[in-house]
Amino acid sequence: MIYFYAIAILSIVAGLCYYIYLLITPKKNQIEKEKERKKDPEIAILIPARNESLVIEDLLDSIEKQTSKINNKNVYIIVESEEDPTVEIVKKHQMQYFVRKKLNLKTKGYALAELLEDLEEKQTYYDLYFIFDADNVLDKNFIKYMLEDYHAGYAISTGYRTFKNTNHYFPISAGLTFFMINEIRNRSALKKKGNLILSGTGYYIHGKYIQEWKTFPFHSLTEDYESSLYYALHGVSTHYQNKAIFYDEQPENYKKSITQRSRWIKGYLENWLNYRPKLKKKLKEKPINPRSLLEMYIGITPALYIVFGLILLSILVLISTSFSSSWQLAIYLLFFFGIIYLSLVLLTAILLWMVSKQIKISAKVYFGTLFYHPIFIISYLHAFIRAITKRNLGWDTITHTTKKDCRQV
Repeated sequence: MIYFYAIAILSIVAGLCYYIYLLITPKKNQIEKEKERKKDPEIAILIPARNESLVIEDLLDSIEKQTSKINNKNVYIIVESEEDPTVEIVKKHQMQYFVRKKLNLKTKGYALAELLEDLEEKQTYYDLYFIFDADNVLDKNFIKYMLEDYHAGYAISTGYRTFKNTNHYFPISAGLTFFMINEIRNRSALKKKGNLILSGTGYYIHGKYIQEWKTFPFHSLTEDYESSLYYALHGVSTHYQNKAIFYDEQPENYKKSITQRSRWIKGYLENWLNYRPKLKKKLKEKPINPRSLLEMYIGITPALYIVFGLILLSILVLISTSFSSSWQLAIYLLFFFGIIYLSLVLLTAILLWMVSKQIKISAKVYFGTLFYHPIFIISYLHAFIRAITKRNLGWDTITHTTKKDCRQV
C-alpha cells in the first residue's frame, strides 16, 4: 500500500514540477514578424461545408457585409455532392463551390487539400487564405482587423472565437474551452513572442505557405493542432487578434459533445506523440523559439500526472480508511467531490466574468453554466477514455442548426 501512496504523491509532485520548471525556465522566444506589408492582399476564403445548408447562409451573408469588401468569386465552399442543398445557396450568392471526389479521405484537412490542389492545377493563387467552418458568423469588422495583422507582418493569425448559441448553459460551457485557449493560453504566448495554438477555424494563412506546400498538408483529426505544432517547429510568426470577432456554434447535448471532444483528444494525442521527437530534436539546435517548443513538447503531461496522482490517492484513502457506517463513507465522498466541484465552480465564475466583457447572457443561463460547467470539465475524463479505447473515431458529422441574426454583428 505504501508503494502505491508513493506513486500517487510522486505523480502529483512531478506534474507540479513541470509547471514550476515552465515558470522559472529562462528560455525565451525570438520570433520576429516578417516585413510590414503595405499593399492590400488578394484574399481567398475556404469553407468546408459537408451538409451544412441549414447554417451556411448566415456565414455567407456576414462575408458580404464585411467593411473590408471581399470578392464573392474568391469564396470557395467545399461540398461532397452536387445534390447538397448548400450548392443552390452558394449559387445565389454568386460564390464558388467545389465538389470533392476523394470522399474516402474523411477529414477537414483532406477537404481543404483537395480544393487547394485543384487551385494549384489552375495556377490560381492568393496572398491570404482564410479558413472558416460553415456554422461561423463574422462580425462586420472581422476581415478589417485581421488585415491589421497581415499588414503588420504576421504569417498566421486567428480571431476571437465567441458564442453563437447563448440561450443554453451547455453550449456556453463548451465554448469556454476555446475562450481559455485564446484569452488565457494564446494571450500569454503573445507576451512571450511565442507560438499560438489554433482552434479549428477563424484564421488566415499567408499565401506563400500555401504556394510552398501546393496543398494543405495537415490531415489528422485535429488539423488545427497539427498545424500549430508545425508552425512552432518551423518558427513561423503567429498572432491572436482579439478585436476580430466571429461566432461559432457549440453542441447542445452531451452525446454530440462527447463525440466531438473524443475526436479532438484522439487527434491531439496522435499529433503530440508524432511531433515530440521532432520538437526534442529542434530544442537541441538553438532555435529562435525555445520557450514555445518546450511548452509544445511538454504538452498536457503535467496535467495527466496530477490527475492520475489525485485519482490514485483518493482511491487509496478510500480503501485504507475504516468507515464505521455507510453514512461516514457517504460524508467522506461528498466532502471529497464537493471540494473538487466547488473549486471548478470558482474557476467557472472567473471565466464567466471575463466572458461577460464580450457577450451578454441571461441570469438563468449564467447560473446554469456556473453549476454545469464543472461537470462538463469532469466529463473530459469520459471523452479521454473513449478516445483511447475506441478505434474507429473519425470525422463524424456534427449537425449545425443555430441561426444568428447577422444584422446584429
